[in-house]
Amino acid sequence: MAEGDAQDTDPTLVERWLQDQQQWQRTLFTYLDSMMKNDEFLVHMGNAMRGSLLAGKPYPTAAPPQAPAEDPATADRLDKVLFALHQLQGQMKDVLMTLDEIRGLRAVASGKAGLPAVTGAAAKAGATAAPIGS
Repeated sequence: MAEGDAQDTDPTLVERWLQDQQQWQRTLFTYLDSMMKNDEFLVHMGNAMRGSLLAGKPYPTAAPPQAPAEDPATADRLDKVLFALHQLQGQMKDVLMTLDEIRGLRAVASGKAGLPAVTGAAAKAGATAAPIGS
């Protein structure tokens, strides 16, 4: 009979499952109680509930901080700087193109293999400059 008494004191599978479920419920309620005191959690929960009511519309969020308004004098100075930079860029392109044309004329003059085809810009540069062979 000692074996029968031992079996009666052990919980059955169903009783163990019920105890586990009760423990999970206690854990969940403890967690939820602590989260109900957290304002950030409550805001997110409210947004989620509102979002489910909006059915497909995005959750409302805080507006992003706006950039400070630009001072008109600062904007004007920036425009002037950008204009000057663009001017310098154009002048540098002109200088580089002129150098390329001069290099092309020297190559033609040193080749002396015949009459080279001279472009309009190279012709202008050659007309104003002294001949290279002179």
